[in-house]
Amino acid sequence: MSSEATIEDLARAADDAGAALAEDVNDLSERLAPRQLVDEALETVKTRGLSLARDAGSTIKAHPIATGAAVAAVGLALYAGSRIAKAELDIDRDLDGYTDYEDTALVSASGNARIDARELVKENPVVAILAGVAAGAALAMLFPSSAAEKRSLGALARRITNR
Repeated sequence: MSSEATIEDLARAADDAGAALAEDVNDLSERLAPRQLVDEALETVKTRGLSLARDAGSTIKAHPIATGAAVAAVGLALYAGSRIAKAELDIDRDLDGYTDYEDTALVSASGNARIDARELVKENPVVAILAGVAAGAALAMLFPSSAAEKRSLGALARRITNR
């Protein structure tokens, strides 16, 4: 028998490679099926979301003042945003002679960002509140409990956490 491959050997090798490729494509299509991706994502959210919720809850219990301040800040920002959206500005002709630089692009960009953020909050107020709570929890994790917090809210925290 010669060491050179025959056409039949090459054809068999090509068929084997094609079958292996088809098997890999089938495996990949099963793993990337939308239903499979959704199931994996939900499972990840369940396992990690529960621990994240526990951590957030313990952080909120450990730092109630910081969390309350963050929630109040978000509420104040939402209130101020709605008040500002309804405000009218009449600058008349006071700025006609002001020509130091051209700022229309800057005003346009910042105005668009404010409008986009305002619309996002209007369309999703619950998401905005949850983002504020999450931001408060994140800020609360950065700061240790102060002596004043422990002194004024220690008994309440122990009753809430049943410790």
